[in-house]
Amino acid sequence: MKEPSDAPLSLPTMPPPLERSSWLWYAIFCLLCWGPYAIFSKLGSNEIPALSMQFLFALGGVPIALSVLFARRLRMEPSPRGIFYSLVVGMLSAIGSTALFAAYGTGANTVVVTVVTGLYPMVTVILAVCFLRERLTKRQYLGLAFAVVAFVLFSI
Repeated sequence: MKEPSDAPLSLPTMPPPLERSSWLWYAIFCLLCWGPYAIFSKLGSNEIPALSMQFLFALGGVPIALSVLFARRLRMEPSPRGIFYSLVVGMLSAIGSTALFAAYGTGANTVVVTVVTGLYPMVTVILAVCFLRERLTKRQYLGLAFAVVAFVLFSI
């Protein structure tokens, strides 16, 4: 029988280096897609109405959706709750995108529209605190305050 003093020391684990933080690379890839997304949204919204943009936006996602479905050998996820949440996300995304296309179509400054709509994480944070019972640090509250200031500055 081993004595407790014979147990190997375990050092606290360190966060993985950037090279192994897959979430960061996914986030960077997302960022690289959403930058041009905003520019093409503005260009398209100058040419056609928001509802047409939304229809064509959804149509543009069909090849991606089919590729994913075929890569999964036509298998859907077995979680009804997960499917429900995914469909709600799709509907909210479609409604939000339509509003974004309409905002760009008004001729408003692309930078202002993009920054103001890009502050959606403020809403996410508030909802996460209220409904998911997540907690914020003082530093994170300060970040929210800066976001509010940014919103005001870009809106005037």
